[in-house]
Amino acid sequence: MNKLIIGVPCKNDLKPMQLMIDSLLNSTNTFDELYFVDGGSTDGTLEWLKYLVQIDKRFNLIECNTPTPIEAYNILFNLAKEKQSDLLLTQTDVVFPRCLEKDWLLEMKQIAQSETVGAVTCLNGGGVSGKDYIEGFNWLGGWCSYYPLRTIERVGGYDITYPNGYGVDIDHTYRIIESKLQIIYTNYWVNHHQMNNREHDRNPNSEQMKQDSAKYFRRKYLHEQLD
Repeated sequence: MNKLIIGVPCKNDLKPMQLMIDSLLNSTNTFDELYFVDGGSTDGTLEWLKYLVQIDKRFNLIECNTPTPIEAYNILFNLAKEKQSDLLLTQTDVVFPRCLEKDWLLEMKQIAQSETVGAVTCLNGGGVSGKDYIEGFNWLGGWCSYYPLRTIERVGGYDITYPNGYGVDIDHTYRIIESKLQIIYTNYWVNHHQMNNREHDRNPNSEQMKQDSAKYFRRKYLHEQLD
């Protein structure tokens, strides 16, 4: 089996991240390394991460000045390819419940050994797109998605040419499906977006940004000519 790294983009997420890490360590011991990509935290997150990497050899910190979320995710995709490892992407506002008689991440890793599998996720590991993209298309998010190395080598990371951060996960899922790989859902459920205070949710232009990304997707894959 390939080694497994967990990747976490972060910026100014101290309290939710502390809860996330605690739940992660109490629910699984399957991973080999965990990488934080910090985008210039100023709330104590960076100092706490520096402490963590000193006390746990599995933890690693990548400091960046001002990466976008897409850039942070792609740092992790590229790192997994460089290290020839599988990758679990997660976020700071996720809580991982502990299972009584199983390791949820070990189960994902075992499923990912099949050559036909492109990604493994939990029951609420994504969403369903509307007509702005493709009606009824099941896509993967970046909060509990396991990507075997074969997928990273075949599909790559997120498309950095999107006009903003919206829709890149839908795009990435579409490319996995186009590459003839399967997406498998396991019987596991994470608590996601418990913080409910994300900066981009407060952006007054968020709806227009979502529409711009949806148009980009339809031009790219459906070859529609849109204004």
